Amino acid sequence: MFSISVGLPYVAFFHLVTHALFKAMLFLCAGTLIHGIQGSQDIRDLGGLISTFPLVGVCMNLANLSLCGVPFIAGFYSKDLLVELAAQQP
Repeated sequence: MFSISVGLPYVAFFHLVTHALFKAMLFLCAGTLIHGIQGSQDIRDLGGLISTFPLVGVCMNLANLSLCGVPFIAGFYSKDLLVELAAQQP
């Protein structure tokens, strides 16, 4: 909403798509974990899954870091672009 209000609709769309992709990756990874432990959502069954599902763990960490805006990941660039272009607006 901020980027639209300062007249940057394309940046807003880029940020929205980036956010949606990484949020979807988190939900897909969570579904994979739940499916992998036979449908149980009990927190006691979720311990030590990084050794069982290493690729899912890496994907979840990557998606989480991107949503947090860690530098050199796509989420950082969408947020940085938004702030940089908004600061240049007259």
